[in-house]
Amino acid sequence: MAEMSKTKKILACIASLTLVLCVGYFSVMSPTSAWFYDSGVIDSGDSFVFGSLSVNSRFVSDKSVSFEAATDFTDENEIFFDDMVHTDTVNVSNAGNIPARVYIDVKNVGESKGLRWFAYTDSVLVDSSVKKTLKNVLDSLDDNGLSSYNIGADSNSGWYVLLQPGQSEQIKIATWIQYDDVKNELQKNNSLSGYDVEITMTATQDIDGAMQR
Repeated sequence: MAEMSKTKKILACIASLTLVLCVGYFSVMSPTSAWFYDSGVIDSGDSFVFGSLSVNSRFVSDKSVSFEAATDFTDENEIFFDDMVHTDTVNVSNAGNIPARVYIDVKNVGESKGLRWFAYTDSVLVDSSVKKTLKNVLDSLDDNGLSSYNIGADSNSGWYVLLQPGQSEQIKIATWIQYDDVKNELQKNNSLSGYDVEITMTATQDIDGAMQR
């Protein structure tokens, strides 16, 4: 009996020590990386509200878009570019308690050609012009510069909006049809209607590498 009592005391000591070590470990972890929960995303079509971040805090909006004409964002002399751009606005709110980045991705999920996109907020808009803003923020006014801005060299970074806890912002997504990609179709009098566009927004922690497209 004495031997059994001694064993129980040893096990109790080990359990207590393990508990202390666990509590100590989690107490020194960064508050931005300690826990992940489902975000409780609210998608009402034009709003993205997220709380505690998870790996998949995402907003997805599917749209069918028709364009009046194709255009060329690489042509600095194209004066009608802004008239051909379609713009969607999504209201984004950080209802959580840590800073968060919101990344954007836009895909053409149909067979139509030539879709390009550019995400921004009014704070970076130059003279109310998407074209002037593109010229101001892109490293180069071409597809490489646009891709680097939108999704980064690794396809998992690029431009994002940083939201503090309780902060809201309007993110605007400009889409257009690049003329060089569709000029043959236009010469056949084909229309630019029926573009199936998928807009995805992903909320991550405010750290590099958190975004995974």
